[in-house]
Amino acid sequence: MKRYISRKDNKYYTYMLNVLNAIGGRKLNYNWLITDIEAYPLTKSIMDKMSREYVIISNNELLNLLEQEDFQWIWGVFSAISPIYSREEILKYKLPIYSQEEWENELPYSDSSIDNITIQHPLAEIEIVAFDSTYVQITCKDEKIANKFLKKYRLSKQE
Repeated sequence: MKRYISRKDNKYYTYMLNVLNAIGGRKLNYNWLITDIEAYPLTKSIMDKMSREYVIISNNELLNLLEQEDFQWIWGVFSAISPIYSREEILKYKLPIYSQEEWENELPYSDSSIDNITIQHPLAEIEIVAFDSTYVQITCKDEKIANKFLKKYRLSKQE
């Protein structure tokens, strides 16, 4: 499992259309569980959708939404989950959170060693965190996806 944080590649974080396109865009076959959302799209229908506790949306629906309005995400956790899992199966687990302090208290390890990297949602293959507009973090099981992220975000650091 790989985790990278990009803090210096962009002047402003996080525009998810750029991140998703960097790791595969329309070629990704996931549903996205989006939690801990703080974002301010101008389009009312998008704002209404993103003002919920969580959103489950297909990859193509998410890309369509972001192509309609590529707004900045202040906070948010994006968990990529195979479409084989139902909404009910996804929601059996605790919703992912973004706070580093909370992660350290909630996850079953107490240090942030590279050997102990995990994705919060047990069904997720990828976790992307928009952190207070200051950085984007990606954790993924597939090294190819991590490498795609690194091609776009060359100044990223492995955590």
